[in-house]
Amino acid sequence: MELMVVYRFLRKISDWTMSGFYSEVCITGGEHVPRDGPVIIAATHHNEIVDIAALSATISYRRRVCYWAKSSLFKNPISGALLTSSGSIPVYRNPNSSSSPFPSNSNSLQADLFRHTSAALAAGKVIGVFPEGTSYTEPGIVQVKDGAAWAAVEYAKAMNLSGKEGKELVIVPAAIVYTDKSKYQSRVCVRYGKPIAVGKYAARLDPESAESTRFVVKEITAAIDSQLKHLTVNAPDWKTLRAACAARMVFWRNEDHIPLDRFVDISQKFVDALLPRSDEMETRKAILNRYLALLHFAGTSHSALEVLYPFVDYNEDFPMRALLWPSRIRTGVTLLFQLCTTMFHPRALLFFPVFVVHVPGYITGWFAARMLTIPNEEEAKAQFKAIFGGLGFALSYGLLMRACVKLAVKFTDPVLSPIRKGGVAVFINKIVRLSALCDCLAGRQGLLNRALGTLATAVGMTWSLWKWHNALVYVNYRQWKRFLTAFRVFTGLLLPPSFDLPADQLLAYSTLPLPVENPYIKRHVVDPPRSSSALVGEVTVTQSSVRNADNARSGAQGPLIPTRRLIRHLFSARSEACRALKESLDGQTLG
Repeated sequence: MELMVVYRFLRKISDWTMSGFYSEVCITGGEHVPRDGPVIIAATHHNEIVDIAALSATISYRRRVCYWAKSSLFKNPISGALLTSSGSIPVYRNPNSSSSPFPSNSNSLQADLFRHTSAALAAGKVIGVFPEGTSYTEPGIVQVKDGAAWAAVEYAKAMNLSGKEGKELVIVPAAIVYTDKSKYQSRVCVRYGKPIAVGKYAARLDPESAESTRFVVKEITAAIDSQLKHLTVNAPDWKTLRAACAARMVFWRNEDHIPLDRFVDISQKFVDALLPRSDEMETRKAILNRYLALLHFAGTSHSALEVLYPFVDYNEDFPMRALLWPSRIRTGVTLLFQLCTTMFHPRALLFFPVFVVHVPGYITGWFAARMLTIPNEEEAKAQFKAIFGGLGFALSYGLLMRACVKLAVKFTDPVLSPIRKGGVAVFINKIVRLSALCDCLAGRQGLLNRALGTLATAVGMTWSLWKWHNALVYVNYRQWKRFLTAFRVFTGLLLPPSFDLPADQLLAYSTLPLPVENPYIKRHVVDPPRSSSALVGEVTVTQSSVRNADNARSGAQGPLIPTRRLIRHLFSARSEACRALKESLDGQTLG
């Protein structure tokens, strides 16, 4: 039995990352992952190394996953040692490029990859592959490369040549779906799809025909592509996807109430409801996009707005349009109430001590995400927040433990603390044995006991602080967001309408900026008469990817402005979005 010390350590960090950064982690389809035998996990890849943490923390039976990793990561001595010790397999991206250290050994490098992969599968291990080839942010699955299929076929060939018999290899598609992948305390659902049995495809392999091998690889790739699309939310373009997101939040009022195991299905229903092409539908999508954009630029959310100022559906000819937003008195009272709730509610008072301990982690995580990513780059933010936030937490825990140890040792010192010999010390010794522990920490019972005492104290304190923090952070973070919304609404409506952003300048804030496009995504133009998806070489090309490429050229973001200038526009946009949603659904049942 392998000890897997490095892998277990990294998996524990993955557990902490998922439970600390996200408020809820849901797993569906876990029964599709077999308890033993060779498995290839073909997962979506939209959130950098957080995807690896998600798979490692959620895979059934806590099985060890050997990931394919970029060869460049192995060049660093530290990361290379960690990856090698955890069972990762290097993948050489673009081996024929001039920047590759082995430009002339493309075939041998590929052979090494499949040989190591086949050896791991023959030992009954799990291989983790991200068939999209790179992490990206798009409105749907853009490309699925055939690496996972080739690995499966090469393993089948190797087993046939060796004449060995064993458990059949299966490919389990996995979709890692985030409600808002870069947002702290958002939610994530890991969906494992139905296993793809490689045996029925391998039976059609002809050892003498390379063409049959390529055909089988394409078939397996198409099966993976189909399942990944079924497990995720897919829209033809950003306008439709964002309109569906706005419609979903308006319909549900609070998206945290959406069951995570139904999040994808519900979201896809909203996308499908907005797909029919007509002038009326395009207008409704524009209205929904404008509301979503104004929420973003105003720094608030629909759920917070609904809790503070629920929407009232007036008739279209309602004469008093000003009542679309609350009065100044109401916003002032609401702000005062939210301030008191944020500061003096029992849950806030209980959370305050542990909040102070974790402040360095909040700061380092926020600063790293701001400095180490480029604007509108979504997939790298979460990993920097999690990594540097975790380092900040570790620093806080270390300093706090050191201070507590010093204080405890000083309190129990036989010279400096005469109370040690009194009745209080006897009580402490009998009830919690604090004095004996402090003797260990002070080294009065030997270095080994001191080390063990320090380790026990560190583990106990870290576990307690982590549980304490995670039990209260979500409700207090949500309340903090409501307070900020109340403050922004109050300041926005306190000023007269003449201070609002003029209507002719509002267009720049009516569309969200597009995420940065990943240069490793291969896009191919597909003729309109052909089918909506077709395999071209190693890439599944879709009509949506072509439309996304055209869509990515449009849109310009205006300069940053005070959020108070958008508040009245926001309330008006909410009213229009609610009516647009009502017209778009037209009797459909969603949710």
